[in-house]
Amino acid sequence: MKISTGILCTLLFIACNNSNSINEGAPQTMHANAGDTITTSAKPVILNGCYEMTLKKDSAFLQIQLTDSTVSGNLDYHWHEKDSNIGTIKGVVRNSLLIAAYTFQSEGITSVREVIFKIHDKELWPAFGGLTPHNDTLVFKDKNNLQYDNKHPFIKGNCR
Repeated sequence: MKISTGILCTLLFIACNNSNSINEGAPQTMHANAGDTITTSAKPVILNGCYEMTLKKDSAFLQIQLTDSTVSGNLDYHWHEKDSNIGTIKGVVRNSLLIAAYTFQSEGITSVREVIFKIHDKELWPAFGGLTPHNDTLVFKDKNNLQYDNKHPFIKGNCR
């Protein structure tokens, strides 16, 4: 059976044009072959590195490493005239959110709580909302109604 050249060209043209139509309009969480880059609002963002937040005399420091969509790193809160929280995070990046378990030491006690950051350009906006215990971890009660602090973001900078 012979297929005409015109029909073959038409079929190839349709196949080539439809190959990317599934992902059109939807930003991708990860770039192919780039384990340290994500896309938020169609802009690539490199998450690896260090971030700092300052609020009056309080400060926080976050160092993260992104591999595929898995995040790990260190998160330290230094509260003025209060005990510091020093620990590690392990979590994932989903869409424009970094969602992690924060295991930290404070007053000699090890605790775990969920932390969520909205990724916005070179800033990470911490999430705030009600917490509830789940097993040995404090987690957000309602992830759909979290508020994000864009007035006191973690800003990407140089690692200390």
